[in-house]
Amino acid sequence: MGNRVIAILGNGIAGDQAAVAAKRTAPDARVIMLSKEPYPLYSACVLADYISGEIPRSTVFLRSVEDYAKAGVELLLSKNVVSWSPENRSLRFDNKELSYDQLILATGSRPFIPPIPGVKKDGVFALKTFADAEGLRTAKGRSAVVVGAGPVGMEAAFAFRRMGWSVAVVELMDRVLPRMLDAPLAGSVKKQFEGMGILVFLGERVEEISGGARVEAVRTNQRILPADVVVLVIGMRPRIELAGQGGLTLGPAGGIQTDAHMGAGLPGVWACGDCAESRDLISGANGLYMLWNNARLQGHTAGANAAGSGKRYPGSLNVTTVKLFDRAVASAGAPAADFPEGETRMLHRKSLDGELWLVLKEERLVGVQGLVNLDRLGGLTAMMLKGLNIRETILKGPKPSEGRDMWPLHTLEKDLIRLLNGR
Repeated sequence: MGNRVIAILGNGIAGDQAAVAAKRTAPDARVIMLSKEPYPLYSACVLADYISGEIPRSTVFLRSVEDYAKAGVELLLSKNVVSWSPENRSLRFDNKELSYDQLILATGSRPFIPPIPGVKKDGVFALKTFADAEGLRTAKGRSAVVVGAGPVGMEAAFAFRRMGWSVAVVELMDRVLPRMLDAPLAGSVKKQFEGMGILVFLGERVEEISGGARVEAVRTNQRILPADVVVLVIGMRPRIELAGQGGLTLGPAGGIQTDAHMGAGLPGVWACGDCAESRDLISGANGLYMLWNNARLQGHTAGANAAGSGKRYPGSLNVTTVKLFDRAVASAGAPAADFPEGETRMLHRKSLDGELWLVLKEERLVGVQGLVNLDRLGGLTAMMLKGLNIRETILKGPKPSEGRDMWPLHTLEKDLIRLLNGR
């Protein structure tokens, strides 16, 4: 067993945690991590802050090459694995072959780049990798058009506005942060953006990126917007080319289907992170939940299990926090827009403390959104995870240790009872 080789493809947070967990679980194993990227682990969550100059380059990186060497992990950067043979348990890259005993696929995701005319012009970027951020940080110009109003798009718009550029955001859906927020809070975020001088155009489709070799403008189905830089942040797709080569089963959302141990359906093969599907803790549905904390836990589970443990992955939680102003906007669970009409009830509350939006299905919380104190959102998310019946919880009241002022449902009790009673 001492010469066991555990190979990990990908060095994002899922691959990183898989490597650490594998080495801790089986110190005598050879743990080899291969990455297409030339960099060790960095945080994609802070790339917008790096672009705007809010943080230095060193803050983006979470580990150095030396850190892996000290941990006993062999890190091979800039290695593109071109083929995989599950039968022979081998990988090919750089005209070399690597034999393994256990394989962990942590291949991540890539930005979806739509086939818009002009998409290959100079000045058109995605925002997924450190290389993308480097390009955007050094881009010259005065006007940026961001296509897509998800968390990364909104952070990119905010970054360029901070740098003094004129900024426009174009979103095909009818609200900003559409996977995170329902209309009331999305409307509040849009107003705050417009208050900063960022133009936000909803329900518009980009039809062309125009200019010569370099971008000059973006044409939508309703207007022409000048642009020195275009940032395309329309969504991510799982990297599943090798999974396809190996004949792995894909799930309903197009990622690698996994079991409760992050097994990928073949002996000795595991998957974790953005390329892997998992079960949602609230809805129980299988899908892609491409969030840092989910990837971290999946990686830890896959790595430990590849090294001989029997860990179970508890499930994914859809929690997103975006720091856009002096406060954060956050959501947990699902927006009401994800459910059939009439299946949920919603409570919208504004106060001096901020803004809150709760989504209830039957008598349980299934979604929490807020431009508000994050401690309160954390308490409401904990209630949602426990599947507490809200009516019964209100009747019981807070525990003595909690105190009414610290209780997540404080000041919401009457409104929630009225809502549950259909009034």
